[in-house]
Amino acid sequence: MSITSQDTSATVVVASAPSPYQLSSSDNPGALISFVILQEDNYAEWATELQNSLQAKHKLGFIDGSTPKPTSEPDLSMWRAANSMIVGWIRTSIDPKLCSTVSFIAEASILWESLRSRFSVGNGVRKQVLKDEIAECKQNGQSMLEYYGRLSKLWEELQHYKTGRECTCAAAPDIAKEREDDLVHQFLFGLDLPRFSNIRSTITGEDPKPPLTQVYSRVIREEQNLNVARSKETTKTEAIGFTVKTEVSPQAAVVSAPRFRDRSTLSCTHCRRQGHDVSECFQLHGYPEWFFEQKGGPRSDNSQPNISVQRGGRPTRGSGRGRGRVNTARMASSSDNGNDQITQLINLLAAQRSNTSSGKLSGLFFEDFDWSG
Repeated sequence: MSITSQDTSATVVVASAPSPYQLSSSDNPGALISFVILQEDNYAEWATELQNSLQAKHKLGFIDGSTPKPTSEPDLSMWRAANSMIVGWIRTSIDPKLCSTVSFIAEASILWESLRSRFSVGNGVRKQVLKDEIAECKQNGQSMLEYYGRLSKLWEELQHYKTGRECTCAAAPDIAKEREDDLVHQFLFGLDLPRFSNIRSTITGEDPKPPLTQVYSRVIREEQNLNVARSKETTKTEAIGFTVKTEVSPQAAVVSAPRFRDRSTLSCTHCRRQGHDVSECFQLHGYPEWFFEQKGGPRSDNSQPNISVQRGGRPTRGSGRGRGRVNTARMASSSDNGNDQITQLINLLAAQRSNTSSGKLSGLFFEDFDWSG
């Protein structure tokens, strides 16, 4: 019996790189492939984002010159179609105010170089401006997410203007660590004080310094803890204030009680009269000063109580220097002024009447010489 064995070999299929001329059905020249719009002062950010989008579509060679223009068909037609698509993407990502000032250029690489020479600021000047903005970047009450986002954007733009050469010597790890420590210090010294003074002192005192990502995570946790503590303190303060407002003392309740109330149901147990209770009885507590003025009679000496009583029957301590005496003085003063004005008015009317009567009765008397004629 013979056994035959058959060897099977696995076939590995290697996928070829996609053609730079390839276009999908969803591509159109008016599509916005980058979320950053080119303006007058953000060329570096715009160029970085657009290059990344073109790289994802295998079209970066059209702007850097690595995909030259073919000289024969059918590659020439496919190159023209892809080139026109890229020109549309570039012009769509330009602000409409600037796009009207950009002349139409049919080739993507020439258009890209024209935009770079026009909007790219000199590296030296822009790098110094970015360094100044990073030094002045502070939290200023913003959330940690907003503050770190602003600072990271400045870091990325500054890194874009630096040289693209990478260090491969033995000192490369030390240089990278030194740069990251600089970023950690810039981030920590822009935090709000004294809110984050503790976490800043703790991290700056550590050696070696933790990575920037760990520092950001620790500061975020500190911010969350501070926000929770602040919310609890605010809730406790509001609860205390609400309790103080709701707990009113009996004395305050008496003072704040309505001054005019229904007295038809009140009855005094001392004088047996209706309309007041024993706490407001004048016979028991003494008569107020305004009582005799309203009655029109003189105030007797024995009617002056040791405790002055205000209007409404509420007794007050003191020697009568309260509201009753002030009201009495004001009433007496206004009464005197009114009597003087009435007297003056009566005298004026009487004088006018006397003059009128004299004028009407005046004429020729019997003794006058005109009667003799």
